[in-house]
Amino acid sequence: MKRVRLRDLTRSRPGAWLLAALLGAVTVFSVTGLLATSGWFITAAALAGLLSGAAGYGFDVFRPAAIIRFFAIARTAGRYTERLASHNAVLGLLRDLRVQLFSHIAHLRSDPRRWRSAHVLQRLVTDIDLLDRFPLQVLLPWLWAGLLLAGVSTLLALLDLRLLVVSSLLALAWLLPLIGWRLGARLAEAAGQAQQQRREYLLDNLRLLSDLLVWQHWEHRRLGFDELDQACQQLEWRQQRLTAWVGLGQQLLLGLATLWLLIVGAGLVRGQELELAWLLATLLALFGLGETLAPLAGTVVALGMSRTARDRINSTLDEAQTPSEHVAEQPVAPWHLQLQGVSCRRPGALTGPQDIQLELHSGEQLWIKGPSGAGKSTLLDLLAGALAPEQGSCLLNGQPLESWDLRWVIGYLHQQIDLFDLSLAANLRLGAPQASDARLWQVLEDVALADWARERGLDTPLGEQGSAVSGGQARRIALARLLLAERPILLLDEPFAGLDTATREHIMQALLRRQRDGLLVIASHQPVSAERLCTLRIG
Repeated sequence: MKRVRLRDLTRSRPGAWLLAALLGAVTVFSVTGLLATSGWFITAAALAGLLSGAAGYGFDVFRPAAIIRFFAIARTAGRYTERLASHNAVLGLLRDLRVQLFSHIAHLRSDPRRWRSAHVLQRLVTDIDLLDRFPLQVLLPWLWAGLLLAGVSTLLALLDLRLLVVSSLLALAWLLPLIGWRLGARLAEAAGQAQQQRREYLLDNLRLLSDLLVWQHWEHRRLGFDELDQACQQLEWRQQRLTAWVGLGQQLLLGLATLWLLIVGAGLVRGQELELAWLLATLLALFGLGETLAPLAGTVVALGMSRTARDRINSTLDEAQTPSEHVAEQPVAPWHLQLQGVSCRRPGALTGPQDIQLELHSGEQLWIKGPSGAGKSTLLDLLAGALAPEQGSCLLNGQPLESWDLRWVIGYLHQQIDLFDLSLAANLRLGAPQASDARLWQVLEDVALADWARERGLDTPLGEQGSAVSGGQARRIALARLLLAERPILLLDEPFAGLDTATREHIMQALLRRQRDGLLVIASHQPVSAERLCTLRIG
């Protein structure tokens, strides 16, 4: 994956961004056109009413009224459709960034333990979400304001070249946020670091809440959190103040432009070089441009936050691509998995599996059973290398799990599965990007979804988090994706949930066929049967 660059953010979906830009341009031109045309029409109609004779009676009220009605409808429709188009583009951008970034992380040759920190993953997700501020709050508003500025400047030049001084003042108001960008970037970086410290401090305190209350240290920790919170609020206040100062500068320039327009325009009206109706129309167009320029004051902060998020993501990726001092080897078959007196529990949990004794060899299967909450998923986390044992040892081929590179060895189906707003084929190919359609159909057959998929096709969308399919189908799609990756050791957490007996047996036979030379570990409430099956009861 290339380094994240702000100017590349709109390239993933150029059509969606172009549509949003066009609809936004229609909206701002309609708003300004409505003000200008209404001002001209009211003034011209009033002057015509003061006239007597044919000149007054011959004033055309129908075409200006039609133009006003057109701008009013275009403004309303444009504003609504622009919101839909821009948010659709932003959501698509965030989806593309997440898929690209985490797919890249999954294929890095660095130590995978770097990515087990919840803080690292949470920071990456937060930074990705901040990147949308650049196209939505910086790029598009600047584009719309620039287009409208060009339109108003053209109108001023057509009326009288002496009014171009107004255009110069408006251009300064358009460029004024550039002055605050550097300071805004520094404030955004400081605010991001302060917010991260506050969040981590709060989570640590909540995790230790019982101990802190027992030992009467909670009040001290609460005061420490208050200090961090006040620091965050102070930085947010400085960002708001910077935005306010930039906005004030824009309003002063807009006021000077309005004053110049009135002074020069009044002279032109007195000299009969400009009609009063056109002067009022230009003045109202100026007000419409001012409304479009106002959001640019916030870009000093929005750009700074996007740039800070970009730098943090690139820094994290650079660090991840730095070779580790010790490069772990990848284990190879035959497989021998041992748990010797293992006890483990998740952080913050009161209990977990205790004194587990286990030994598995290539071609064997393990069924972990027990009541809900007994620790079946916790034990799978331990076998996946995501959790360290509190007591005992967990060995693979005679070596501790943490000494091996297990990225291409272990496949883990969690209870909480992840499906993306992509097609069925695209979701499956996250497990094997080069997989042919024939392989996709074979793995769908193994999870008893081939008939369902034939009715809809491989291009059927699954929706965000698999919202377009049932829970059982989503779980089998995730299992199919895992099977495509062809991992010799499979850890499956409740793979048969919600399935009937025939479907469960069909999938089990496919798993046994695929894992005949590997290891298969299943945590399930449903009964599991196989020739070389070992059973472990927890709780």
